[in-house]
Amino acid sequence: MSKSQVRQLVWATTTLHTYIEGNPAKACHTRAVEGPRDLNKTKRRDAILDAAVTLLGTRDSNDISTEEIAALAGVSAATVYNLVGTRNELMYQLVSRILTDLAESLKAIDPGDPIAEAQLIIEHTVRAFVSNPNAYRQVVAVTQRAAAAHPTPVEPASFQVVAMRQAQSMGIVRKDIDASGLARQIFLSYTGAAMLWSAGRIDDAGFLTAARHGLFTALAAAATDDHREQFIDRMRPLSKTLEKKAWRFKGSPNATS
Repeated sequence: MSKSQVRQLVWATTTLHTYIEGNPAKACHTRAVEGPRDLNKTKRRDAILDAAVTLLGTRDSNDISTEEIAALAGVSAATVYNLVGTRNELMYQLVSRILTDLAESLKAIDPGDPIAEAQLIIEHTVRAFVSNPNAYRQVVAVTQRAAAAHPTPVEPASFQVVAMRQAQSMGIVRKDIDASGLARQIFLSYTGAAMLWSAGRIDDAGFLTAARHGLFTALAAAATDDHREQFIDRMRPLSKTLEKKAWRFKGSPNATS
């Protein structure tokens, strides 16, 4: 991994860990102290990632060359490798960018509303993926297959761990529940929905519905008596939608528009 890739990884990890530690102001400061040279690299990296998404939107990843990505981004092929790396590293950086944007979005949520936070974690990432479904279906498939050998620097489930621990401290989740385990179950449900979507077995709306359903099903099972019914009420219409529509989608994951 190049020095520039290491710096980017450190910055992304610091930003995400800062959110997890509950100090979003520091995350903002971390980005603000980047120098002009680093900002220029960030712009070029974003151009490369944007070019990759554009090409993945209409082509199979195996048919896209580094030279094509470089030409569309307006940089050299060497710059693509230096700032992004290999094909798999490019896919991981696309996911990392979504997670970094998520950390920024979470700063706008009322710190006293962990359920809104938990829902935003799901909805932000789903909407980022479905913004270019042909591209991100491939990204999801590649990163999931490679995750065991190349884990991400910050586990995405950590976002939900923060929210569920806060919900427990506020009396929304029962004290006898393992908040961390609950968060990971929510993330597992989300991952399952993402994989079905990546395989073309559920459509974009089905992806969001299934991910929301997993969240509220887990919360209904873990909630205190005062809060359980609200989660059941939010779960019921999602269950009906899944049964009637979302699971019946038969589209191709590699279809082009």
